[in-house]
Amino acid sequence: MIKFFRKIRQKMLNENRFSKYLLYAIGEILLVVIGILIALQINNLNQSRQDQSQLKSSLEFVKQNLNEDIKNLNKQIEYNEHIQEAIDISFRIIFLPEDENYTIDQIGGIVKERDFYTVKTAFKSMETGAHFKWIKDQNLIEAIYLYYADTDRMSKMVEYNNQFAREKIEKFVYDEWELGTYFSDLNPYDDQRIPRIDNTTLIKESIVFENLLLGRKSKTMSEIKWSKRAINNATKLINQIEVYLIEQNK
Repeated sequence: MIKFFRKIRQKMLNENRFSKYLLYAIGEILLVVIGILIALQINNLNQSRQDQSQLKSSLEFVKQNLNEDIKNLNKQIEYNEHIQEAIDISFRIIFLPEDENYTIDQIGGIVKERDFYTVKTAFKSMETGAHFKWIKDQNLIEAIYLYYADTDRMSKMVEYNNQFAREKIEKFVYDEWELGTYFSDLNPYDDQRIPRIDNTTLIKESIVFENLLLGRKSKTMSEIKWSKRAINNATKLINQIEVYLIEQNK
């Protein structure tokens, strides 16, 4: 084909048909430009298909992460409910001394800790790969960012609540209780020790301990509220992603 065009050009030049040759040259240039544009368009379409395929995989990965979050959030709710049970037992011991069904040994759960961190593997991968620019729904982009911003705030709240349990309640126990009663095997001279504090009487008479119980329960209620809201938001976001993927496949 190239040889064919060369022969035509040479023939025109030999016949001094410069004007026709000029038109031919312009036409040839236009054909080359059109060919390049078509090739670029095909390349762009192929790249767009690859981008959308990668985006679909990334959004499916986000859905997996969200389902992991929902499982962890449900465990967070269960954990806080167990703490509340221990707190309520403490209140019964303090205010219903005639109730002999509960003992101080059952309230240790109030100092338990559990971390919560949202699973952000897919989200970080999408940010690193600049995948968000491929999403054609701005509302979906905003929903994803809002969800992770909200759960990040929840993680910080959980960290603070754990710190409260550790630095306030656990410290009170170490400072005020007689722990030798519960760790007799750690003291080689336990048979010589004489109990000096009645822990049950201590918690009944301590206003500080009551205040700590109230603070701890308030924080568990907040965690449960935030966890339920995060579960609701994660479920909505999963549905929003599914709707978007279905629309893009039409």
